[in-house]
Amino acid sequence: MEDNLTLVGDAGVIHKCNKVEFQQKVLTIVEDEGLLRHFMFIVLRSNSSKSMKVTGYSNYFIKELNSASLDTLKYHAKIVVRFLNYIFFEKSNKYKIKDIKDLTIEYGNHFLRDYGQGVIGNKKKTESTVEKAEQVLNRFYRYIFNEIKGMSYIKERDFLINSNIYSTQQRKFRSKSYAATKSLFTIISSNYIPPQRIKHIPAYILQEILKTCDLHYYRHLKLAICLQAFGGLRRGEVCNVSRNSINYRVYGEKLGWFTVNLKEKVQLRTDGKDVGGIKRKRIQPVHPIFLDLFQDVYIQHMGLINNVKHPYGAVFLNRDGDAMLDSSYSSSFKKIMNLTLERLSKKADFKSSSEAKLLMSGRIGTHILRHFFTQFIAELETTRNPIEVAYWRGDSSLDSAISYYAQNPVIDEKIKFVQEKVFKDIL
Repeated sequence: MEDNLTLVGDAGVIHKCNKVEFQQKVLTIVEDEGLLRHFMFIVLRSNSSKSMKVTGYSNYFIKELNSASLDTLKYHAKIVVRFLNYIFFEKSNKYKIKDIKDLTIEYGNHFLRDYGQGVIGNKKKTESTVEKAEQVLNRFYRYIFNEIKGMSYIKERDFLINSNIYSTQQRKFRSKSYAATKSLFTIISSNYIPPQRIKHIPAYILQEILKTCDLHYYRHLKLAICLQAFGGLRRGEVCNVSRNSINYRVYGEKLGWFTVNLKEKVQLRTDGKDVGGIKRKRIQPVHPIFLDLFQDVYIQHMGLINNVKHPYGAVFLNRDGDAMLDSSYSSSFKKIMNLTLERLSKKADFKSSSEAKLLMSGRIGTHILRHFFTQFIAELETTRNPIEVAYWRGDSSLDSAISYYAQNPVIDEKIKFVQEKVFKDIL
């Protein structure tokens, strides 16, 4: 392992910043049942010959993140690759580091500073985003320390938390080190506050979004939008929907129930590309209150793809007939929103124009549909507590549901109403 990790320094190309760079690569293996397994690698790639060489840093994902989701692997890889390019190539003239054993804590501090200020990635980051990157870097540093015995500038004590404990027998404080991971780095806050994410939209805005799909050749995405707004699916989960994962029952001419099986990721593309992540494996139902409208959209969509023979039964397809990637869906949704807001802002009525201005003031993405779903089920009289909200959202914990209850102004009004009613009853 040590030889593999120091190979980068010994290759004689570490100073040629314009010729090689670290990159992340994913290997996807399709098992017999069609299930997907993903393996992450960090490679050293020649920009001239395009040849690649797998580096020993790839073992970080095997030893530290063996059971992690693909999204987690991608995020760790993104930070680690950026850091390795930063210390070996971008700052090669300053650091002159030829071997990973010469890594210092200061290099990590410099990286996180530049990452937060937008020097890396060309975009300023929020404090929480930098802290998330810091957690990855801490874990990577610890991994390197464990793999390479005898690092030049980092010691075991750097990872330990020291605390003074009062001894009642000796009647004095004594220092003790705990084998708990602490942050190696000191983050300098960029004080950057991005536009706030829009979380609440009224029903008529959703109607306008669906209308835009009809007006501007986005009919093939109406069902995707409704699966998020009426079933609470996340963006990546929508792109994982296939004919085989859909199950429903019709009573008479009406949908009785409709579910999507998200228990396993299966192959949906011949090129092996991952269409998107499934955050929590489950069977996700569409809420009964939305079934009538959902049925119309579902029938319309299946009519659009009725003559398309997709090898894996993907429901959402791009213009080439391949299963749509979540990034493509996200990009298309932003275009739909821009068209919707443009149309609303031109309307003469105050309601439309004011709502458009409000939505334009913040960040809008596909998440707004899942929030719409949460908003409606939380406000239903039949929804009694956050546990039900978490169930319909497909959450693994109550944190998000409770957070929503704490932030939703409509819920505040409900609580106020109940409190006033109870107070009157007491009197």
